[in-house]
Amino acid sequence: MAEKCEMIIGYLVPHRCENPSLGTCAKCGRGFCDEHTNQTREGRVCLACAQGLEMPVALPISAALFTPADLDTFDRARRFDDLDDDSGDVFSDLS
Repeated sequence: MAEKCEMIIGYLVPHRCENPSLGTCAKCGRGFCDEHTNQTREGRVCLACAQGLEMPVALPISAALFTPADLDTFDRARRFDDLDDDSGDVFSDLS
């Protein structure tokens, strides 16, 4: 199971959800937090699967625009942001 929720959130600055993962989606197997899941007959499913989306995006309007390359970019950006040292932030946190 993933340590953090795997949904992509944010309209202006898309990024991975920072909430801890509470379980995995019954359909796709992605980790989800309490905020990004729904209970269905099949079990707990992430919001993307509940909306019929292939990408792990919480905003359906944006979901049509994200590609696998975009998701890879979000992951790489998060790795830079996770380097909490005193060298300064590579990316601005606008949240």
